[in-house]
Amino acid sequence: MSSSQMEKLVVNDANIFFDLMNSGLLDKFFELPWSIHTTDFVFAEIKREEQLNQLKYFENASKLKIKKFPPEEIQEINLMYQKYRTKISLQDYSVWYYAKKISARLLTGDSKLRFLAEQEITVSGILYIFDNLVNDGIISKKDAIKKLLQLIEQNKRLPLNECQLRIDKWKSETQNK
Repeated sequence: MSSSQMEKLVVNDANIFFDLMNSGLLDKFFELPWSIHTTDFVFAEIKREEQLNQLKYFENASKLKIKKFPPEEIQEINLMYQKYRTKISLQDYSVWYYAKKISARLLTGDSKLRFLAEQEITVSGILYIFDNLVNDGIISKKDAIKKLLQLIEQNKRLPLNECQLRIDKWKSETQNK
């Protein structure tokens, strides 16, 4: 059993959705055997209609759960957010709060959010998703290399040494077969 099959619950930050869309892997992401969540705060951050439509498709297919906070939780989020507002956005705090509340892994590419949240919960980024897509056989190593190189061109904040380690590993594994 792969690691992704044991780990069912994830909460996504907006930048993960953007990276998945930019690399053409959003549909493959939803093939992972995970329960994928985000918050209405994050959903409201997505302004481009085609991106919204893609996510609504997965929500309508019951593959994406969007947490809509009741007023009392919004108040709680706002109060707690005051502590972090100089470092992270309210949307970032909403996914941290929600991941903590439901004991989920937080998926984000935001280094400030990651630094704060990983003191309390498990946090991973886009490379964790790539690893699971490859390990679960959803994409080939050759496709992973191509998609990761494409993403590196579009997202200059990715950890280049970590990306290169994976590319080298996948290249050597495909050449040895």
